[in-house]
Amino acid sequence: MTNVLVGGLLTIAAWFDWRHRKIPNTLTFSAIVLGFCYQWHTGSLWTSLSGVMGAFLLAAIPVASKGMGMGDLKLLMAIGAWSGWAEVYPLFLHSIVLCILFVLLYPRRWSRLGKNLFVMAVGWTAHRQLWLPGVEKTAFAFPYAVFLLGAFLLRQMLHKVGAA
Repeated sequence: MTNVLVGGLLTIAAWFDWRHRKIPNTLTFSAIVLGFCYQWHTGSLWTSLSGVMGAFLLAAIPVASKGMGMGDLKLLMAIGAWSGWAEVYPLFLHSIVLCILFVLLYPRRWSRLGKNLFVMAVGWTAHRQLWLPGVEKTAFAFPYAVFLLGAFLLRQMLHKVGAA
């Protein structure tokens, strides 16, 4: 049952992220609260807490470095509230792999990525500060919720193939 709910949550979030580049707080916060309530009702509140805290720790650095938005962080925490750390960690890793594959298969942005990495390296070398590009100059601005949904669907297919 939780897989259906998490899949629905990710589908709605991916749609909002794709169309509006923003995931509504009402969606993520209500999913976190309902996930806590569901896990408390089943006697697995610690599973929910570990998922939320683990998701926060995983995404804190990408959010701080402007690699992810706060909506992406809250979405990952909502998934953690429903499924726990044991599902959040591999889902996060698989979504990052999908993002990296997308970057490698999208060569039109490689020059901008190279310039951004060069500016970051110069800033660190000269001033010991990371100079992060603004949103308008980022090499890649894509909806992370779509990749999270892709990783979720990929994991579901692999589970079904492994079970057969």
